[in-house]
Amino acid sequence: MANNSIQKKLQEYYNVLKMTRKPDREEFFTTTKVSIAVMFFVGLIGFLIYLLTVLIKSFT
Repeated sequence: MANNSIQKKLQEYYNVLKMTRKPDREEFFTTTKVSIAVMFFVGLIGFLIYLLTVLIKSFT
Protein backbone atom coordinates (compact mmCIF):
# COMPACT_ATOMS: atom_id res chain seq x y z
CA MET A 1 0.00 0.00 0.00
CA ALA A 2 2.70 2.51 1.00
CA ASN A 3 4.84 1.55 -1.99
CA ASN A 4 1.95 2.33 -4.37
CA SER A 5 1.37 5.76 -2.86
CA ILE A 6 5.08 6.58 -3.08
CA GLN A 7 5.16 5.56 -6.74
CA LYS A 8 2.07 7.65 -7.42
CA LYS A 9 3.60 10.70 -5.72
CA LEU A 10 6.86 10.27 -7.65
CA GLN A 11 4.90 10.00 -10.90
CA GLU A 12 3.14 13.29 -10.05
CA TYR A 13 6.50 14.96 -9.39
CA TYR A 14 7.85 13.60 -12.68
CA ASN A 15 4.84 14.95 -14.59
CA VAL A 16 5.34 18.40 -13.08
CA LEU A 17 9.03 18.37 -14.01
CA LYS A 18 8.16 17.39 -17.60
CA MET A 19 5.95 20.49 -17.90
CA THR A 20 8.58 22.93 -16.64
CA ARG A 21 10.57 25.14 -18.94
CA LYS A 22 13.37 27.65 -18.67
CA PRO A 23 12.00 31.20 -18.44
CA ASP A 24 13.01 33.67 -21.11
CA ARG A 25 15.08 36.72 -20.21
CA GLU A 26 12.12 39.11 -19.86
CA GLU A 27 10.14 36.76 -17.66
CA PHE A 28 13.17 36.16 -15.44
CA PHE A 29 13.85 39.87 -14.93
CA THR A 30 10.18 40.62 -14.28
CA THR A 31 10.03 37.90 -11.65
CA THR A 32 13.26 39.18 -10.10
CA LYS A 33 11.95 42.77 -9.94
CA VAL A 34 8.70 41.69 -8.32
CA SER A 35 10.56 39.53 -5.79
CA ILE A 36 12.88 42.39 -4.84
CA ALA A 37 9.95 44.80 -4.51
CA VAL A 38 8.08 42.39 -2.23
CA MET A 39 11.19 41.80 -0.07
CA PHE A 40 11.69 45.56 0.23
CA PHE A 41 8.04 46.08 1.18
CA VAL A 42 8.08 43.33 3.83
CA GLY A 43 11.37 44.67 5.20
CA LEU A 44 9.94 48.18 5.36
CA ILE A 45 6.91 46.96 7.29
CA GLY A 46 9.17 45.10 9.71
CA PHE A 47 11.37 48.17 10.19
CA LEU A 48 8.33 50.37 10.86
CA ILE A 49 7.07 47.90 13.45
CA TYR A 50 10.52 47.93 15.04
CA LEU A 51 10.55 51.75 15.14
CA LEU A 52 7.09 51.76 16.66
CA THR A 53 8.14 49.38 19.44
CA VAL A 54 11.25 51.47 20.16
CA LEU A 55 9.16 54.62 20.38
CA ILE A 56 6.63 52.96 22.67
CA LYS A 57 9.43 51.71 24.97
CA SER A 58 11.03 55.17 25.11
CA PHE A 59 7.80 56.76 26.34
CA THR A 60 7.28 54.25 29.17
